[in-house]
Amino acid sequence: MPQNTPGAVTVGAVQLVSAHGDVPANLDAIEELAARAAAGGARVVVTPELALTGYLWPDEDAVRGLAEPVDGPSVRRLARLCRATGAWLVLGMPELDTRVGTLHNTCVLIGPDGPVDAYRKAHPFVADPLWAADGHLPPPVWDTPAGRCVPLICADMDYPESARYAALSGADWIALPTAWVDEPGPSATWRLRAWENGLPVVAADQAGAETMHGRRVQFSGGSCVIDHTGDVVTALDDGPGVLTAELDLAAARDLRHRLLAARRPAEYRPLARTTTWPRESRHALTGDSSGSEVLVAVHTPAVGGGAELPPPPPEGTRLTVLPAFHLTGGVPDPAAARTALDRLSAWCARHACEAVTALAVPSRLDEQDVPGVASRPGGATASGVAAGGVRYAVVLVGGEGVIARRDVTHLGAHASWAEPGGEPTRTVRRPWGTLGLLAGEELAPFEPSRVAAVEGADVIAVPAAVSWPFPVPFDGTRVPLEPEELRRPDPAFAHPARLRAGDSHVWVALANDGPVPGGVFAPDHVAVPRREVLATEPGWTSLSCPLSGPDDMGAVCAAKPQLARRRADLFTAALLAPATVLPESQATAAG
Repeated sequence: MPQNTPGAVTVGAVQLVSAHGDVPANLDAIEELAARAAAGGARVVVTPELALTGYLWPDEDAVRGLAEPVDGPSVRRLARLCRATGAWLVLGMPELDTRVGTLHNTCVLIGPDGPVDAYRKAHPFVADPLWAADGHLPPPVWDTPAGRCVPLICADMDYPESARYAALSGADWIALPTAWVDEPGPSATWRLRAWENGLPVVAADQAGAETMHGRRVQFSGGSCVIDHTGDVVTALDDGPGVLTAELDLAAARDLRHRLLAARRPAEYRPLARTTTWPRESRHALTGDSSGSEVLVAVHTPAVGGGAELPPPPPEGTRLTVLPAFHLTGGVPDPAAARTALDRLSAWCARHACEAVTALAVPSRLDEQDVPGVASRPGGATASGVAAGGVRYAVVLVGGEGVIARRDVTHLGAHASWAEPGGEPTRTVRRPWGTLGLLAGEELAPFEPSRVAAVEGADVIAVPAAVSWPFPVPFDGTRVPLEPEELRRPDPAFAHPARLRAGDSHVWVALANDGPVPGGVFAPDHVAVPRREVLATEPGWTSLSCPLSGPDDMGAVCAAKPQLARRRADLFTAALLAPATVLPESQATAAG
């Protein structure tokens, strides 16, 4: 098996309209398209999820007769194709475990000598549990002629832990067999997972539609190759087809190393905890409670607006968010911290609201420096660092002064002038619910917002001054997705704050001073029409955010189903490991 990672490789993906239940016809189509990809130079070719049979199955009986063991006749037939073309294949298929009789949604790596390894989907989508048992192991790392590849299957990609695990395990790229729905392809989720991990993605999607129990399910198409920056190198839209593209694995490794080195695993311990018990049951035990709704407003400054306080917020606003450094003229100025926060506190008192902003502060802040923040005995601040340096702090302010302060820990290039904070993400209980405090730089890695959600956040306030490469324009699709809004062009596609809100089912209130539009983003990033507001003009942008049912979005915020379904049992050890990259032996053993 190949062991050395090349600098650049050519990979391929097949997009199918699978003939439902017709394995011979699907094998013919796979062979034809995969041979075309190999002729185009692809060393490894990825096929869609359940390419062998089609995706939708109502029960075990319907698919059992089509399922095969990993070394079954279909895999052996495709191994002959690998021998003839020199390309390896990632095949999506229903697997029969001949030892215990269970069925699995599986992808198999096939080389010229037959099956090399297999991976069973760990995160089921809604149709999978009708017939398939969940995988019980994290994804393996496969050494292939195109470098080290980690397979994920469709909904695995909805959970940021999966792609992060692939990056930490030493993968060069992700193979993604999928039957994606409810979002146009190439999916914003795929692009942002590539961006946040510096890890290319080769996505092979089903096209066309299938019907089950009278319901038509339209697949998204949009098979693609995405590079380590999240850019789409090449893509299909609707219908069957094949694509190939070259990946620069050396450049990807360099970027990925920098991203992973900036992680702070000791702060991610809450991710080891499960959240499977209903929130109402936990609140009954702890005495906590959530409100029903809160009006949130984010402020976008005018160009050259200086350090002026904003105008009054919309009537009824309880939480406002101002961009980072807005109170100090748009630049870090720790000497101005006390005066700025005094002014903001008086503003909050006048308008009967609270405000979140971020600014540079001296590392030593006692009650004489900033109201409401007290030092600890011995000359150290609440974050445990002696006087002399500068911190980047996110501060919650009310009419009574500073209510809470969090020193930013994930600084990024935008805040390299600051000392990192010494405490992990915390949430703050407010009369209307639970608030998380993050800086804009901390939305790029998924872990800080995920921790805030596990700690019970309903809303995460994010004062920012960031210049991400996302969102990007989306040109629209010919795929007949419903509702029609999914097909239309989108000028703000793949917004990182939107994905973070949907990842963990929280409201994200982003106030940004920079080219990335702020706004208030909803706990479900896929639902359309979107329940969000984008801050595209100077001034206030506000939204009433339900935090509990009967409103559908409030119910999602309260229940946080994606958190309950995440596989902490599979990924916690890797996420919390102090090493930047898992040892190769550990990563390989995981498969």
